[in-house]
Amino acid sequence: MANKVPVAEDAKTKSYFKYYEEFEIAPYTPEQLAIIENAKGTMEESLPIGERVKVEGPGTLPARTGYFPLEEGGMLVAGNIPTPDITGDMMYWWFAWHGLDPLRYAIWDPEDHYDTKLNDLGRQRALDPSIPIEEKAWGASHTVTESIGGPPDVITLNFMDPSTLGYDMSMIGQPGCCEFLLTANSEIGDMHVPVHVVLVTKKIDGVMTTQERFWIGYAVIDGEGKYLLPPEVQVPEELCQGLVAHNLKEYTHLNKVLPLVYAEEKDKPWI
Repeated sequence: MANKVPVAEDAKTKSYFKYYEEFEIAPYTPEQLAIIENAKGTMEESLPIGERVKVEGPGTLPARTGYFPLEEGGMLVAGNIPTPDITGDMMYWWFAWHGLDPLRYAIWDPEDHYDTKLNDLGRQRALDPSIPIEEKAWGASHTVTESIGGPPDVITLNFMDPSTLGYDMSMIGQPGCCEFLLTANSEIGDMHVPVHVVLVTKKIDGVMTTQERFWIGYAVIDGEGKYLLPPEVQVPEELCQGLVAHNLKEYTHLNKVLPLVYAEEKDKPWI
């Protein structure tokens, strides 16, 4: 049994503490270990950031989980994780709800999620009943401390209205397209490496699948994907492989706990 991240002393008083205490992370399956071992892909398999809207549509681009070099530099990390027990509604609720308390972040991955801090605007929007659940995360900055295969890193995710980042909101809910969409310009670690992130859920071959894409070295600025790292900086492959492994781990676990947490907590006061 792996060590769990520390939590606040008052965590035991909260109704959802049991998901931290009682639910263990499952070991990687042989299939997942094979995905991690063979994660490195080619530029031909990749998806340029200029074509990021394709993630919303039917199918899977790139076609497999892994990491892939990009023409300008940087890397694309792609995760395609079966999450058959999660719905789009659950995901919108989760990303609005979990940032309000570090314990909620810890139950997502109790071995790797050390802390999360939410900016004032994100907190205000999460708690404002007039804002639709699909829009509550817009404007939220989650500053998280988590391990993605090594010592904990600080990662800041600045969630934004996807339409301002070049995504097509009319595709959400269309046949074969995504049922959930969330986007962010982010930064990883002490070097503040830019990463553009898009997260969708949609059915692939009849199975709800969580698809996350990380364009490492990139941000979307004024609707255009731009590579921001200097030529001498190369994205470490171990970071990419660690991110592939972490995504498999955290979303497999979220598929186990989120339906239970959602059923028990969604109608309670959020704070």
